[in-house]
Amino acid sequence: MTNNCQSPIWKIRTIKNYPEAHNHILVGKVLETTDSYVRLHCRTYHFCRVINGPEDIQIGSLMVRVVPWSRIEIINELPATFDYARSTLISDKSGEVLFQDERHVCPVGSGSPYEVKY
Repeated sequence: MTNNCQSPIWKIRTIKNYPEAHNHILVGKVLETTDSYVRLHCRTYHFCRVINGPEDIQIGSLMVRVVPWSRIEIINELPATFDYARSTLISDKSGEVLFQDERHVCPVGSGSPYEVKY
């Protein structure tokens, strides 16, 4: 179980069952980790292979979600001060969409074309 004074903020990409499936990203505060799952207070982001702008991403409600480790493909730790609950999506050029809060800017993917467009 996570017992830090300040819980980490994670960006998790889940495993896709097939290449054409939508990407699923969860961004939020880690509430708990066990041998079986990660529990997060987060938002979800769903998008397909090609992203032309923020309008191509469906944003889920802010809520607690439980993700089995077996469904997690990659985890990126964001700054502990990243305001995932109030962040917005912006686009600074075609195909590159970023999370933005008052202090930070972070790519929706890892920043590489593979993670963003796969």
